[in-house]
Amino acid sequence: MGFEMSLIAPGQPAEDLARVMLDAAPWCCLLWTRDYEILDCNETAVEMFGFSNKQEFIEKFNDASPKYQPDGQLSWHKGRMHLVKAFEEGRSVFDWTHKLPDGTLMPAEIALVRARYKGEFVVVGYTRDLRQIRRSDNSTLRLESDTEAIYYDPLTGIFNRRYFDESMTRVLKTLSRSFGVLSILMIDIDFFKNYNDKYGYNAGDDCLRIIADALSKSVTRADDFVVRYGVEEFAVVLPNTNEDGARLLADNMLQAVRECGIPHERSDAADIVTVSIGVTTGTVQPKSRADNFIIRADELLYMSKQNGRNRSTYGRM
Repeated sequence: MGFEMSLIAPGQPAEDLARVMLDAAPWCCLLWTRDYEILDCNETAVEMFGFSNKQEFIEKFNDASPKYQPDGQLSWHKGRMHLVKAFEEGRSVFDWTHKLPDGTLMPAEIALVRARYKGEFVVVGYTRDLRQIRRSDNSTLRLESDTEAIYYDPLTGIFNRRYFDESMTRVLKTLSRSFGVLSILMIDIDFFKNYNDKYGYNAGDDCLRIIADALSKSVTRADDFVVRYGVEEFAVVLPNTNEDGARLLADNMLQAVRECGIPHERSDAADIVTVSIGVTTGTVQPKSRADNFIIRADELLYMSKQNGRNRSTYGRM
């Protein structure tokens, strides 16, 4: 088997060196026999589990797990299954929860590897304590989360204006190399001030969340994104999207918002919440600026509002 290894037999000159290496290993190491009994362990195992010596480790190791694992399986049954797998297939790697003598639960990663010793198969078990690693990982995740949070709108959960500004710089730079096409949509909720006046600001916040979700779900390509650009204004960035694609998405977004069916008694556009959209498409030149796309899309958004709202207006750059 590819996972199989040989252990140095007792009496060979390298045996003492192998023992030193085993005891110095940062992982708990132990040997299982074919009868599923522990043959030996290293000093790290004794220290990790808080036992006084190897003999105590060997005698009490079976008590060093809770009755059930987090997945609901009996510890003895699940452990036996992995040992059987290691003996039959050469290796088994899995997560485990140990219970230390003081009652502390220790999440661990275990690797069981089949080895040949004195002409017989044994299984070498390596146990790694994941507590310190997970603390480190959690710190890293918190750091990443804190860093990423600056790009998200806390109310709606979608990208914010800062993300838009920084991403547009990147998008324009990338597209300018090949004179690629970029489409921008500017979207405004119709008569949103009237909505807040009628239903209150809490309802207004709920409305913003629902609309943001509807717009986001309308975008399906990985490079496209929706941001909350202002209080009730959203922007959609569509790299490598031509006029037809931009028009189609705008229509889909109009319909997605209508299908939310949010009542709006003080709207002159409809009896439900609707949006107006300005859509523009242009070829990105080396000197193209984000402001030019935004200004043009805003002009077209204004035209949608002037023409009755609840619609989109398209125009080239």
